[in-house]
Amino acid sequence: MKMISRLIALGSFLVLAGCGTWTAESYLHEDIQGDSFNACLAREYQDRATSEAYVDCNWVDTAMIVEKGRAAAAGETVLPYDPATKGVLPSDLPELQDARSKLMAALDNGGREERGCACAKAQRYYDGWVEQASDNKLGVNGSYFGGEGGPVQPDRVEAEKAAFYEALTACALQASGPWTIYFGFDKYNLTPEAQSVIDQIVAETTGPLSVVGHTDTSGSNAYNQALGQRRADSVSNALTAQGKELCSAASKGETDLAVQTGDGVREPLNRRAVVSGC
Repeated sequence: MKMISRLIALGSFLVLAGCGTWTAESYLHEDIQGDSFNACLAREYQDRATSEAYVDCNWVDTAMIVEKGRAAAAGETVLPYDPATKGVLPSDLPELQDARSKLMAALDNGGREERGCACAKAQRYYDGWVEQASDNKLGVNGSYFGGEGGPVQPDRVEAEKAAFYEALTACALQASGPWTIYFGFDKYNLTPEAQSVIDQIVAETTGPLSVVGHTDTSGSNAYNQALGQRRADSVSNALTAQGKELCSAASKGETDLAVQTGDGVREPLNRRAVVSGC
């Protein structure tokens, strides 16, 4: 049944391509200049569309992304996907709607003007999260044939979600803090997105700062306590390297979760360090 479902999707693409509706190629190679929100968003969509076309070979999704990118490049107001219209599973909808509300609040409260490229990245990853979550028709038991459905690649859903929240931190950054920096599973190195948050903290704050490292519940308490400290140290070292004064850099391990889970759960939003004023 799964193979038949995939053939249906492939057939749909071939019909679109055969009708001459595949017109994305020129956009994928455009040289988009500028650092405004719209220019950055157009480049973010261009990058995502290129991946969809040449890595995932999903040209139907590529066409939708290209349409949004072209609109952004033309100066139009392009909003993040509304998950209620994208066919996500009902169980996933509340979380996606809450995340969209947070993104819209950041965009509408100076994000587009003051942190354009950071907010463009957040919108790109939010749309990616919705796209991956809605890619459920060929998922578990194939809902085309009465199955319950489910994302084809759950790991990608989690990756897009984690990337979105990290980008959102930079997009919604306010001088009052606190600020949250996210880490990969069992990692304490700073990603480029994390470094951009640190750069903005340095630029927008005065006075000493406190850093607290956190983990998810995968692993032992002792291991997570040490991992949380490594995360706190990683952030504090990056801050002091730019001249910031610290009053503390400590770990709470898995004892103060952002998202409540059972033991042994890999939750991206719990893998973090929180920076605040002293």
